[in-house]
Amino acid sequence: MTRRSLPFVIACGVLALVASCGADERATPVDGWTTVTDGPSGARIDLPEAAESTSDTARAANGPAVTLRNYTASAAGGAVEVGFNVLDTGGGRYDFDAGVDQVATSLDGRVVSSRLTAVNGHAAVDVEVSFGGGRVVLFRLVDVDDHVLQPLVVGPADRRDLVEETFEHLTSSLDVETS
Repeated sequence: MTRRSLPFVIACGVLALVASCGADERATPVDGWTTVTDGPSGARIDLPEAAESTSDTARAANGPAVTLRNYTASAAGGAVEVGFNVLDTGGGRYDFDAGVDQVATSLDGRVVSSRLTAVNGHAAVDVEVSFGGGRVVLFRLVDVDDHVLQPLVVGPADRRDLVEETFEHLTSSLDVETS
């Protein structure tokens, strides 16, 4: 992962957190990808390379401290960056609109699309944000009990096919059943 993009990946999770208020049947990881398990939440996801979590704590403007764990890797020879953030929210309903807006603001970007969906019965939103003179981040926020899960892919807009393909691999591997 490039040093200049790592802050963007981390910012997506850290700034989104202030808005917070069947394992054996999983598919085999994509060739060369490895399964990462977030211990506290139990969530599992496949990343292009092994990743250890880094963590941070922030206080929401009107709430308690929230912990974020961030896993990062790169794919396609460094052309795209991949992240998986886990926000410990302590339960309650997560404000998707505020989270999406804060990610876009933190990147000085523009929300291109935001679509409500569900992942294994859990409320979720799929988002695209353009930022930084030709970069794009695709991310999903999934509200799962005491956690918000955020898989994301960052890359150049002119390599959109690669960004989308990587995002599809990433999100299809997310296991929220163990969360």
